[in-house]
Amino acid sequence: MEKTLEQVMEKVKADPNNPELLKELGNQYFKAEQYEEAIKQYQAALDIDPGFYKALYNLGNTYYKLEQHEKAVHYWHEAIKVKPDFDHAYFNLGYHHYQKGFMREAIRALKEAARINPDAADTHHYLGLSYHLTSQFENAVEEFVAAIQLDPEDPDYHYNLANTSYDMGNYERAAEEWAKTLEIRPKDNKARNNYCDALLQLGKHDEALTEIDKVLEIEPEYPPALCTKGEILEKLDKSEEAQVLFARVIEIIKDNQAWELLHKYLKEKLEK
Repeated sequence: MEKTLEQVMEKVKADPNNPELLKELGNQYFKAEQYEEAIKQYQAALDIDPGFYKALYNLGNTYYKLEQHEKAVHYWHEAIKVKPDFDHAYFNLGYHHYQKGFMREAIRALKEAARINPDAADTHHYLGLSYHLTSQFENAVEEFVAAIQLDPEDPDYHYNLANTSYDMGNYERAAEEWAKTLEIRPKDNKARNNYCDALLQLGKHDEALTEIDKVLEIEPEYPPALCTKGEILEKLDKSEEAQVLFARVIEIIKDNQAWELLHKYLKEKLEK
């Protein structure tokens, strides 16, 4: 049975110099989002045992929650110094670097986390994402496949394997993986739109048209889906209908910087 904050506090009162109990008390405060109090308890544990790697690691996690990232990274590194095979600390470092866009550092840390614990699906997933963003597509595919083998029911793993496969020109695999994404997460309109795009690349125009209409039934003003439908109609020799859709998308996304690239693409299509 999970201990409560009050129960752990009672244990600490009975044994105030036990760093494991102080760490557990810090964990209780962390769960309650009382981060400053959690830091006090982790630090108290370290005052007793400066090499207590779990307290060092948890200090890093707590500072990360407080968005004090430099301190978080410092304590994760300190935990690794004490316990060099600490895969959780390497994963957190890799995840942090990935979020910050430091892909070389992310890959280095995540590779080490995967070496230490090859059975952590999320580590392979973020390593795959980092490889993808550095255009190391073969490595990305290898990592996404490893993640899927460990956890085949996570839709993100299939979705990102599809993304990389598409960028490699492997439209068959991309379509298969987006289809699997939709089996697990059927309301994912972004995945369904991408699936239609892959079907379009494979020349399966009628099938793609049926699927894209499913997206537009739910989100009739979704710009990528309207654009994809226009491209499908072009392939079906319905150019006038396609042009109407492209013009409609331009009207929807005008003055919206988030769609700047799509706007430029469609303007060029209409000017041809």
